[in-house]
Amino acid sequence: MFRISLFKLPQAKTFSHTPIYFDPEKEDLKRRVELGEKVENAVSQRISPGNLKESWGRSNRSAKSSRTSNLRVIMLIFILSFFAWFLLYY
Repeated sequence: MFRISLFKLPQAKTFSHTPIYFDPEKEDLKRRVELGEKVENAVSQRISPGNLKESWGRSNRSAKSSRTSNLRVIMLIFILSFFAWFLLYY
C-alpha cells in the first residue's frame, strides 16, 4: 500500500509534441503564390518620369546627408585631438 521513504524519487518527465508534416504540393503552391505577388508588385511600381525624379532626389539627399555627417565626425575628432594635445602639453 503506502510505502514510507526517506527520499523522494523523481517522476518521469512528460512532454506534448505535435508532429509537423511536410506537404510538398502545398509548399510549392505557397512558393508560386509568393512569386506571383512579387511580380505583381514589380509591375505596379513601374518607373515613371515622376517616380524617377523623386527617387533621384531621395538618393541625392541621402548622399548629401552622409557627407555632412562625415564632416561632423571629422571635425569632432579634430577638436577632441586638439583638446587632448592641449591637456598633455600645457
